[in-house]
Amino acid sequence: MPASPPQPTSRGYWLNLHRWLGLFIGAWFALVGFSGSLLVYEDEIDAFINPRLLTHASVGAHLPPHAILVRIADEFPLAHAERLRPPRHGNPDDVYRVLIKVAPHLRTGSPRAEAMFNPVNGELLGTREAETIGITRPYWMRTLYEFHRNVLLGNFGSNIVGLAGLLLMLSAISGAFVAWPRNRSGWRRLIGVKLRAGLTRVLFDVHRSSGVVLIALLMLATVTGSTLVYVNYARDIVGVFSEVAPFPVIPWRETPLENWPSFERITTRVRDEFPQHALTEIHIPSKPTAGYLFYLKRAGDVHRLGDTIVWVHPGSGDILFERSSRNRTAGESVMHWLYPLHSGSAFGEAGKIAMFMTGFAMLLMFPTGVWVWLRKKRAAAFEATRRIRLRSKLPTQPRTRSLSQNSAEALESRNGAFE
Repeated sequence: MPASPPQPTSRGYWLNLHRWLGLFIGAWFALVGFSGSLLVYEDEIDAFINPRLLTHASVGAHLPPHAILVRIADEFPLAHAERLRPPRHGNPDDVYRVLIKVAPHLRTGSPRAEAMFNPVNGELLGTREAETIGITRPYWMRTLYEFHRNVLLGNFGSNIVGLAGLLLMLSAISGAFVAWPRNRSGWRRLIGVKLRAGLTRVLFDVHRSSGVVLIALLMLATVTGSTLVYVNYARDIVGVFSEVAPFPVIPWRETPLENWPSFERITTRVRDEFPQHALTEIHIPSKPTAGYLFYLKRAGDVHRLGDTIVWVHPGSGDILFERSSRNRTAGESVMHWLYPLHSGSAFGEAGKIAMFMTGFAMLLMFPTGVWVWLRKKRAAAFEATRRIRLRSKLPTQPRTRSLSQNSAEALESRNGAFE
C-alpha cells in the first residue's frame, strides 16, 4: 500500500491562508499601503507638486482671516466661503486655503472650488475644483485620497476598502503564525537578512523581517482604517460603553441682523478665550442654525487640526460648546484618537515616519512574497518530475519506496530553509 500523503498541520493552514490572501489581493494591499504612505504627508506633497498654488515667497506679517474673507468677496461676489484654513503654524511659505460654494443661490448642484490666497498681500494665487478627480497635478493628492478611501467608487468602494482592511489584518496574523520560530535558534534569524545567500533567500528574509518588525503598525493601521470606514457603527458600539455626543445644533436666538457680530469680532473672541492655541480651520455657516466651528491646535496635540473644537453662535458671538481634552468623555476620546493613530500623528513626527515606512513595506512585501512563492513552486515541480523519473528506473517496489522517501525528505529540508 502506498503511503498516504501527509496531512497539513495547523501551521500549514496558516501558511496556505497567508499565501492565498497575498496572491489574490496582495496587489491591493500594496497599493493601499503606498497611497497611505503618501497621504501621511499629504499637505507637504501637494505643496511640492503645486508650488504656484500652495506656496508663496512674500515677506511680512500675515493678514488676519477676516481680511481674506474681504478678498473672497472681491474675487467671487456671488460665492459663499464655507471653510477657511489659515497657513499652518511653523510653515512660513504656506497659504490661505478657502473652500467656496460658487453658486450658493442654487438649491442643489452648486459647484465647489478651493481658492488659495497669499497670506501677506491677499493676492489670489489660483483656484481648483474641490470635487474633481483627475491625473493632472492639481488633483493628484485628492485622487490619491479618494482611491485610498473608497477606490474611486463612492460608498460602495468604502465597503470594499473596509473589508479589504479586515483581510489585511488576517494576512498579518497568519504571517505572524507562519514566521513564529519553532526552536530557539530561529529567533536569532527572525529579523536578519543573509545578504550572501541566493536572491530567493534574500527576498524571503526581507519579506519575513519586514512583516515581523512592522506587524504592530500594520495591525494598528488596518484596525483604525477599517474603523474609520465604518465610523458610524463604531460610534454606536463605543456609545454603549461611554457617551459619544453628536455635533450640537446651535439654539436659535432672536437677534436683529444689524446687531450680529462681525467675523472679525468672533475670531478675536475665540483667540482671547484660547490664547495658547492657533487657528487651524474655520467653518463658516450658511444658515443661522449652523454656527461657526473653530478647530484649534496647540503644542502637543495629536490631531492634524488640533484637539480642541469650539462652536460659536453667529448672532451673539457667544462660545456655546467646546470639545477638548478638558471635557471629552472616554468614548469621545476613543473616536478622536482614531485618525491620529491611523496616520501616525498620535506619536509626533516619529509616528508619521513609522507609518510612512509601514505603507512602503506593504509595497515591498507583495513582490518579494510572489517571487518566493514562484521559486518554491518551481522547485516543487522539479522535485516531482525527479521522483517520477526515479520510479521509472527502479526495478523493485521496496527500493522505489525508499528512494521516494529520501527525495521527499530532501524536498522538506530544502523548504525548511525558508522557514
